[in-house]
Amino acid sequence: MLGQRGAVEGVPALREAVARDDASAVRLAAVTALGKIGDRSARPTLKAAAEADPDDSVRRAAQKALAALGPLAFSIEEARGSGTGAARDALRHAIAGQLRGRGYAVLDRGGVVLKPSVLRIDVETKGGKTTIAVKAALVAVDDDGKMAAMLESGAKLSAAGVIPDAKVPGYAAKVLEAAARTLCEDLAAKLGER
Repeated sequence: MLGQRGAVEGVPALREAVARDDASAVRLAAVTALGKIGDRSARPTLKAAAEADPDDSVRRAAQKALAALGPLAFSIEEARGSGTGAARDALRHAIAGQLRGRGYAVLDRGGVVLKPSVLRIDVETKGGKTTIAVKAALVAVDDDGKMAAMLESGAKLSAAGVIPDAKVPGYAAKVLEAAARTLCEDLAAKLGER
């Protein structure tokens, strides 16, 4: 009944039933309902059931429900915030690369919309050492226009000697890549994609 109504409010109870109920008929009904509701938060539960449920019919139903959900796909808006246009582009491209490396589709439009921002890029030369520190943020908005995640990450690079001004953007891009990696790891965990 919950699945037929698309009752998203029932998802937590259905996930619990799939994970903990002893009766395979209950787990099967819960998996089927989760597939019909189509809430992405059920993906980890469905994945676990598809891989390890002791009942073959539950495993098959969970695989079917996962297929119906389809893979997560993302579109990435132009990055905003501090730094140069090149730094913002570097963050956007680093996020796209990290997502593709995890097997996600990156679209021009649609899917979960990601809104990256460069919050800060600090370059400091002191004591014969150059440090580049960045802070970046990522907001994810789901298909329904609801905020699915708001994440923040930072990274730092220290190099012996003074980095010439002409090379700072290249080093900053590498630090932004590290921040993008953490943002994407956190995003995958937040959205239930491991």
